[in-house]
Amino acid sequence: AIGVATAQTLTLHYQDRPPYSSRADDGRVSGLVATPAERALNAAGIPFRWALTPSQRQLALIQSGKGPHCGVGWFRTPEREAKGRFSRALYRDRPLAALMRDAVALPQPLRVDALLADPRRRLLVKEGYSYGPALDEAIAGAASRPERTSVDPLQMARMLLAARADWMIVSPEEAETLLAPGLRLVEFADVSPGPTRHLYCSADLPDDWLVRIDRALAATAR
Repeated sequence: AIGVATAQTLTLHYQDRPPYSSRADDGRVSGLVATPAERALNAAGIPFRWALTPSQRQLALIQSGKGPHCGVGWFRTPEREAKGRFSRALYRDRPLAALMRDAVALPQPLRVDALLADPRRRLLVKEGYSYGPALDEAIAGAASRPERTSVDPLQMARMLLAARADWMIVSPEEAETLLAPGLRLVEFADVSPGPTRHLYCSADLPDDWLVRIDRALAATAR
């Protein structure tokens, strides 16, 4: 399914973000969202090529509406839906947790609303990223403005180690790739199962392509 791009070839954008999506030495892209996306596109008979693309560049390409583009593993939000189209779910995250500097003392049980209400605990977030509607709203109402960055999660973890912030929100699935001496993963007592991750596609993606993708995803979910 990976070949020379044509006007009718879907560009499937991904980030190097284990365990969600990463490229192996043999060139294959796989992971918790990449594998079901590839399986669905193959089942739907849609030609595509993988492209390693930073998240902000993905947004720009998808929301421009020019050409068939899809990003793998995006959360569904009203703002994004107004500028693009979403497939059925590829994967549902486990409840989000906090990656925290060891030096930060915490009450137990840990509640995300209490942590966001404490101006001494500096949150680090990824620019343009959604943590799901509930957490996005909670972050917007936090006691202090979060630190924002465009770097990848591994570099964000290094920023915590450098004490440029105290904590960041992570999925437990990728936490094992980020943990290092000086950091710990802390579960929240008040966070429900995580949001679903989808293909986020340009508005001019052919209607029948999205229908076929969703049909293939529904079949594999049974």
